Amino acid sequence: MKPGFWKSTLEMRCPRCNRGKLFYRPLLSFHFAEMEDRCRVCGQDFKIEDGFFLGATYVSYAITVAITVPLMLILYLGLGLDYLPVMGILVAVLIILLPWIVRISRAAWFNFFVHYDPEWERKRVEELLND
Repeated sequence: MKPGFWKSTLEMRCPRCNRGKLFYRPLLSFHFAEMEDRCRVCGQDFKIEDGFFLGATYVSYAITVAITVPLMLILYLGLGLDYLPVMGILVAVLIILLPWIVRISRAAWFNFFVHYDPEWERKRVEELLND
């Protein structure tokens, strides 16, 4: 894993500079998945290509399994709840966590492909001077 992967993923920051926010809408809104087009700090393009974030569904699936399986075991085996209440609780928990899961999945997926650049400031100045 690259340096800063977990930091920028969990804080949902631009992987190139670890400063700019990936998402500009509040987590608890109907537009929770809307992202900036570019980083407001370093200018990193967040729209790499059409369909790029479809790969984040794999990360989302892994996170969902990591939440669901232990919770199901605790509720069903540990607390002895019946199958139907366990499924209801799992669905409720996943619906509540959906905005966070979507965002963290996108941030992680983006971090797999864009890496922290300690010299991003110098490169940004060069980009602006060349335009």
